[in-house]
Amino acid sequence: MDKNRLIPTMVFLIVAMLIFILTLVYIQIFRYEFYQKKAEAQQRRFIKIATDRGDIYSGDGQILATSLTSFSVYVNPRIFKDYEALSALMGETIKPLISKKYFAWIRRKVDRGIADKIKKAKLDGVGIVMEKKRVYPNSHLASQVLGFTGIDNTGLAGLELSLDNYLRAKAGWVKTYADPVGVEFLSAKSQKLDLEEEGLNVVLTIDHRIQYAVERELALAVKKFRAKSGTAIIMDVESGEILALASKPDFDPNHYGRFNKKLWNSPACAIFEPGSTFKAITVAAALDEGVVDLDTKLKAQETITVGGKVIGNAHEIKWPGAETSLSFMIEQSINTGSVQVALKLGKEKFHKIIKRFGFGTKTGFGLPGESRGIVNPPDKWYKPDIAMISFGQSIAVTPIQLVVAFSSFARGGKIVKPQIVKRLESRDGSFVRSYPPKILGRSVSAETAKKVMQLLQNVVVYGSGKPAAVKYYKVAGKTGTAQKVRPGRLGYMKDHYISSFIGIAPVDNPKICALVIIDDPRGTIWGATTAGPVFKRVVSETLRYLNIKPDALPES
Repeated sequence: MDKNRLIPTMVFLIVAMLIFILTLVYIQIFRYEFYQKKAEAQQRRFIKIATDRGDIYSGDGQILATSLTSFSVYVNPRIFKDYEALSALMGETIKPLISKKYFAWIRRKVDRGIADKIKKAKLDGVGIVMEKKRVYPNSHLASQVLGFTGIDNTGLAGLELSLDNYLRAKAGWVKTYADPVGVEFLSAKSQKLDLEEEGLNVVLTIDHRIQYAVERELALAVKKFRAKSGTAIIMDVESGEILALASKPDFDPNHYGRFNKKLWNSPACAIFEPGSTFKAITVAAALDEGVVDLDTKLKAQETITVGGKVIGNAHEIKWPGAETSLSFMIEQSINTGSVQVALKLGKEKFHKIIKRFGFGTKTGFGLPGESRGIVNPPDKWYKPDIAMISFGQSIAVTPIQLVVAFSSFARGGKIVKPQIVKRLESRDGSFVRSYPPKILGRSVSAETAKKVMQLLQNVVVYGSGKPAAVKYYKVAGKTGTAQKVRPGRLGYMKDHYISSFIGIAPVDNPKICALVIIDDPRGTIWGATTAGPVFKRVVSETLRYLNIKPDALPES
């Protein structure tokens, strides 16, 4: 070989070798971290898992919702073939997957026994990962308050939904490694990522013992009267804390998919026509505006015509004479009397005070899906509306709005914000956010509130509210029986009613306001005979449980 040609070739090879070595040195030493991260990014896989959530407690310390460790089964569809063996281990038929992906869930949140069997079998392409499963130890108790979470532990209903940002941890992934074609994906050692932020615990105002008593009595009443449903709320009138909020029927949040979706949300957030309970609002508005007083006389009328509509009384009245008092009107729940009061008041003043009570505005007490109600402006009222609204028709409110409005009578006219969350707290106790009582405004003057309390006490002592009287305690309250609105059409359904009773106790030192609603009872329709006895039992049990001192009862 020509020496002149060999030397350049040798030089070229030496230079090329030096470049290759220097490149390796550069890559292996100076760029090591860069390429290590790039390789890791190509090899690693992430599996999203259900993370831990904060626990939910009742106000008296009972765990209402918590998270337990569970196990989930997944496969690499490119490797896994033995569906028959996996089906036998899981006790169910696993259908073959047609997928080019490297990962697919088979079943989420199976019990430890099944997970242990699968691990022991060591099937190619099958893996187990630990994740959290949301559980509700008390089954149905307060289910419509709590709501539930989905398969990834994300809140889907109730407080689990409205407080999801507080309850949910901020990371939920398992990291694994694989070769470029994913063969080692499932056999690689997994590492759970550290949570960036733990979920907070939530303490509710609900007392689980009071809640249990209310649910028990509602269930009995719904069964007795063959009703469509029953709803009840008990609220502390001073703090606005909701001690119980229940409806029957409800559902088990551990198995929410087995129940009708209509049962997932609380009726406390939904609208209804309040019926004669609204007469207390009518009288309060008229007293506050000075158009009537406790000595005002009303005409004893069987019917009254307003805007071409003839309005009668819902039951036979034993009139004391040609005239009747304001107290007798509300004691006996006389429609024609409440219409006369509303006409004295006028629609502009009436609407103003209705809004001041909070009707037509969301209370914001905590549950999702709360309605603002239906309170039309006066210029949209039909001619008979002022009469109809006076006894709780042609207006729609929510149960929680009604409780807040009545509670203002016990607070001298001050409206307290209702709340169902007492506090949020971190797991280690380093962070606590509490919710002190908040006054939203004033419904009526303190003098008016005192007069209304006396009138409502007369309802229980002398009038239609006698079945709601509580032994050893004075009660102020009002019955309600309202025809149900025809769905999707104008007018009302015949022989279908919403019966209710709302009251405050004790009268001398008010502690609680309670509302009981029985939807579409059969056999009897009156709020006094359906909702009244339920009110009596749950309020009696609540006052004794709270160790509230009995009233000095009046003679007779």
